[in-house]
Amino acid sequence: MLITRGYRTQLDLNHQQITLCKQHAGAARWSWNWGLRRKQEVYQQEKRWISAMELHRELNTLKQTEIPWMYEVSKAAPQEALRDLDQAYRNFFRRCDLKKEGKWRGKPGFPKPKTKRKGVGSFRLTGSIHIYEQAIELPRFGRLRLHECGYLPTGGVAVLSATVSEKAGRWFVSVQVSEQVPDPPQAAGPPIGVDTGIKTLAQCSDGRAIANPKALTSELKRIKQLHRWLSRKQKGSKNRAKARQKVARKYVRVAYVREDALHKGTSQLTRAQLPPEEREIRKAEIAATLPEPKAKVKPKRGKRSKKESPPEPLPKTIANKVKAKQMKKLLLQACILDAQRRPAVVVLEDLHVAGMRTEPQAGSGNQRCRIRRVQAANGLQNVLARRKPAVGRSLVCFHQTVLWLQPYQRRDRPFRAHLCLRASGLWAGDRS
Repeated sequence: MLITRGYRTQLDLNHQQITLCKQHAGAARWSWNWGLRRKQEVYQQEKRWISAMELHRELNTLKQTEIPWMYEVSKAAPQEALRDLDQAYRNFFRRCDLKKEGKWRGKPGFPKPKTKRKGVGSFRLTGSIHIYEQAIELPRFGRLRLHECGYLPTGGVAVLSATVSEKAGRWFVSVQVSEQVPDPPQAAGPPIGVDTGIKTLAQCSDGRAIANPKALTSELKRIKQLHRWLSRKQKGSKNRAKARQKVARKYVRVAYVREDALHKGTSQLTRAQLPPEEREIRKAEIAATLPEPKAKVKPKRGKRSKKESPPEPLPKTIANKVKAKQMKKLLLQACILDAQRRPAVVVLEDLHVAGMRTEPQAGSGNQRCRIRRVQAANGLQNVLARRKPAVGRSLVCFHQTVLWLQPYQRRDRPFRAHLCLRASGLWAGDRS
């Protein structure tokens, strides 16, 4: 089947490239704010919404007179920002319609102006994008070095766009590609139930428990120390900028630890757990079918261009890294041999309880989204168990899977439903 997915990796940029990235991010941010003002002005005067294409024509006219500095950046950066603004307006109107029907609880989310206080921002580029083993070639940038080699796909995919973003002083590129992947076979293993909690990230009905890393708690002492150092620095000084950068990097590390725990936990629940002996056998089978990676060479254009020599092989250390990443990607794909080891149904608890404060490290909402994405790629089925307003036990059936919902009260916290899988062998123990 044909899917659209993204690959994100870190960039190794020099000072000149970082300056150019900041210029593109600033141009995209300026275009967003200018387009937002123009949309509001046109609506107040003519009672209609101006499209992104009309805004882009007006922007091209302004480049010649008022904003000639826009010629220093790629035309794709402001153009894609105006398209994102159009999509934000469509999402706002869609949420307004849902709110009228009573299907949306939160705010509709009208587009807001962007500012540098929340970060440098990002920009998206389209057009001629080439991916190599150790670099990526973008319009107006040329070749940019990659921090991790062999992760981005170099062949067999159609590159749609590339988004460059900044986070705590580090620059990342996210490449959106369209690639062909085999259809995942349907899983045939026994169903499992997942109870997301606070002390433990997730407790499964088969006895497995996913530990909560508690990233914020473990780094809280260091974060307080960094904040004290930041408060003692003089405003506007370079030392204050350095201290602010250290605080930002510490918070980013906390976010990365949480994200890593969610990825590993959801993969452990939805993918087949192979024993070490069988894993080594599959690695050997995959390694025998993989070709030797070679350096990708961009062909020259023109009638008089001479035929180039075939691409030379990569250095041995880099080739081994690229091959190991390809083996890992193929090893994670679902196959018919491990269908019995993957659960056919995964039952999740619904934690949408008003006023309840869960531990930030739990990340139940992100975990559910991650599980659904992984399940779609592994041929699994997802079931969400919701609580009933009536006090007491209730019997709920989902696809011949019987669930007992046992409500309980906990001191100052509101009422919450605790999922107990009692029947169909989903939970060890009888009803009590």
